[in-house]
Amino acid sequence: MVGVAATRSLTRPAGKTGVAPLHLPGMRIHSPARLSRCLGADEPVDVTAWRRCRLLDAGFDAALAERLAATPTVDLHALLQLVDRGCPPHLAARILADDRSGG
Repeated sequence: MVGVAATRSLTRPAGKTGVAPLHLPGMRIHSPARLSRCLGADEPVDVTAWRRCRLLDAGFDAALAERLAATPTVDLHALLQLVDRGCPPHLAARILADDRSGG
């Protein structure tokens, strides 16, 4: 019954519905420093630079990241989701470019 005791210690009240786990197996905890690498410390955020940084972190080459970051109609989140699912960055860019052009 050690597993049950451990499970109970990892739970907290979840409002009206009962108990919610504090940490689910397979979840990772990201450090704030890792998440904020693309943000300037005390300076205003340049959205294009932030988008470029996120694309470079995801494995896009510099020229493609620059072009995609500067194009406001490109859905950054959709690109990153495709790459997270295993799609190569250049192919993710082509897929979304084809989607925007209607074909």
